[in-house]
Amino acid sequence: MHLFNRHLLIAFLLLFSFLSLSAQDKPKQEPKEEILRVDTSLVSVDVNVTSKTGAKSPANLKAEDFAVFEDGVRQKIENFATTDVPFNVVLLIDTSGSAKEEIELMKKAAKRFLNEMRAQDRIAVVEFNQRVTVLEELTTDRDKIEHAIDFLEPGTGTAFYDALQVTLEEVLKKVDGRKAIIALTDGVDSTGGGTFEEIMPEVEKSRVTTYILELNTEAITEKGMMMDCSEEKSFHFSTKQLKKYVQEYADGADETQYQDHCDLSRLERMQINRRLYESARKEVREVTSQSGGRVYPCKRLAEIEPAYTQIAAELRTQYSIGYYPSNEKRDGKWRKLRVEIKRPGLEAKSKPGYRALDE
Repeated sequence: MHLFNRHLLIAFLLLFSFLSLSAQDKPKQEPKEEILRVDTSLVSVDVNVTSKTGAKSPANLKAEDFAVFEDGVRQKIENFATTDVPFNVVLLIDTSGSAKEEIELMKKAAKRFLNEMRAQDRIAVVEFNQRVTVLEELTTDRDKIEHAIDFLEPGTGTAFYDALQVTLEEVLKKVDGRKAIIALTDGVDSTGGGTFEEIMPEVEKSRVTTYILELNTEAITEKGMMMDCSEEKSFHFSTKQLKKYVQEYADGADETQYQDHCDLSRLERMQINRRLYESARKEVREVTSQSGGRVYPCKRLAEIEPAYTQIAAELRTQYSIGYYPSNEKRDGKWRKLRVEIKRPGLEAKSKPGYRALDE
């Protein structure tokens, strides 16, 4: 009897093993909804909430307080992150043409900004002049960040668009969560290979809110440009700047007449300088607008610190909203975004749209 039971048990185990192997050979059938979600890209939007009256915005908003529209069609909110989620912030600091005392004011303002951020927020420091230097990668270690800020030094040249490219591609691209760039610069690009036209598609497709503390250096620059080339403190337009001026403001002009700064008359130098600043102001506003950020004009260096404080307050009232677009076409076209907030007295601001994926 015991022998019979043992043979029966062995037969049962062999049958069970065979059935298990057969089941493994069959391909798994995934639910149709899961397959759809894999093939449809999630659109993530960072939203800043401000009070219309200037009062402090509430920090307890929920997904149901918001409504998201794409090309006028309301979307279903799938993901929602509150202000409790840590932030990744890059301090992008322009040290071109800055005197030692100005650098010290920049350092002081940047360090004060650290006090406005929470302990779990990660911060990186990137310096740029004619070169772009990542002084510190994203970290929560405040000692490391302050040490990096102490390394800021005066330089020449402004590789602004190269600096944006490095920040987006090397510092923030593989980082999850909420991300922001806070750039301290006059925005007048003069060196490097990057251009406004090349960086804008990267800004549009990134999930990085960009703020710019816009330094007012036009009068100082004009004074230097008007000096005789033999003077030690004279400024010179770069080849890149002269090319930009001809392309944007002197269409049809003989480019050979705009190749050497020292061959230009004082009147021409004044005109070129003013046009370059006009172009820079327009471009930095487009960069910030397309990313959902804003420009903070700073006429004096003393205004940097309160601007940092305002940006920190804005970051603390930012929310991340995600949805799967009802328009599933991958046509590479621009989609207009609008975010509304249902609570009275509050305003929601986000990037104006995004470009859909292309096949």
